[in-house]
Amino acid sequence: MSEIKVDTLTGKTSAGSITVTSEGGAATMQLQQGVIKSWINFNGQSTVAVRESFNAASLTDNGEGEYQYSYVNSMADGNYAPMTDNQWDENDDNKATWSCIAKAPNAVTTSQLRINAAVEYNNLNDSRIVTAQVSGSLA
Repeated sequence: MSEIKVDTLTGKTSAGSITVTSEGGAATMQLQQGVIKSWINFNGQSTVAVRESFNAASLTDNGEGEYQYSYVNSMADGNYAPMTDNQWDENDDNKATWSCIAKAPNAVTTSQLRINAAVEYNNLNDSRIVTAQVSGSLA
């Protein structure tokens, strides 16, 4: 088994282009396209607070079940793929919970993501655990 230790990976042909071959060897992908560009895990109840994050500049509580987080490094455009999830309380293991991107205009911009945390039929509720991650191209 070989080990490579480096601080920076730079593509040979283009600085941002590093091709990775699949486990079976039949397919390739660009490394930077398969990396999560931003993620956040936060407490959405009472005093809203970030537990852990990557490329998250700030978190705002916009009211009952409505949150917004801004990125340190912006996305290239609004066509990226955000994913969100929530857990309402400690006892909701058997209760259907889900989150959705805010329905308001400009919910997804290059610099921020607005999240609505909903429990049962889209009733907005502050949630104990709210998570989001973003895939796509950075600016």
